[in-house]
Amino acid sequence: MRSAAAVALAIGLLAACSAGTEPQTGDAAQVTAAETPTMLASAPVEMAAMEPPECLSEGIAYATVGKDAATTTVAWAGSGDRGVLFAPQVDGDVCQWSGELARLAGAGYLVATYDWGASGEVGFQAALDVLKATGAQSVAFVGASAGGTLAAGMADDLGAVAVVALSPPAVYGEVDARAEANQFTGPLQVFSSTDDPQVPAADSALVVRNDKTSIVTEVSGTAHGIEFMAPDGYHADHVRTTIDEALTIGFGEG
Repeated sequence: MRSAAAVALAIGLLAACSAGTEPQTGDAAQVTAAETPTMLASAPVEMAAMEPPECLSEGIAYATVGKDAATTTVAWAGSGDRGVLFAPQVDGDVCQWSGELARLAGAGYLVATYDWGASGEVGFQAALDVLKATGAQSVAFVGASAGGTLAAGMADDLGAVAVVALSPPAVYGEVDARAEANQFTGPLQVFSSTDDPQVPAADSALVVRNDKTSIVTEVSGTAHGIEFMAPDGYHADHVRTTIDEALTIGFGEG
């Protein structure tokens, strides 16, 4: 187990962002100093605090995690033992899920997201490491596009309690998210669009089990991945409600 650089950064107000990614907007959540996530004494994560991008307000926990080719940048907020990992789309950054990061941190969850960087899988694991190092005992995954494929395809191996995926390809690289190729039995909700120009709805439908806690919600239009969460998006509230319900069931609170 490698020693980690201690990071104790106050979590402030998450604001709208414009660093190359369309930000989420809405009511920001104020996280108090008492809820500031800090590294554990012997956390298996090497990290160094970084100057946050403009999309994150002053004081947000943001750091490079890992070494060499495995280095990525992670942003996190909140507290407690219930973790939620938000995976961006290919080439996405911490701004993509900033609104949900703030909302769920304010609701009592420990949340993290990451810059896709050179490898989405490396970033995904780094964000998971940070969540576990800062106190998460169980974790749910939420992802957009290929990030949704990672969330669903690695849920069983990484012990997720719930998954919500927006427009996930059934297969991305070496990650196979098809229900027939996985043993995950927790809540697994998928959103897709009838005219998605990047991932056909029929492809995303292969990810769900089609049982009581695993269905695909197919909506009209062309929304893809993180576009479901656009400030003026017609389906954003529905997606948020679905995320909340999946978390409630996954963490055994419903």
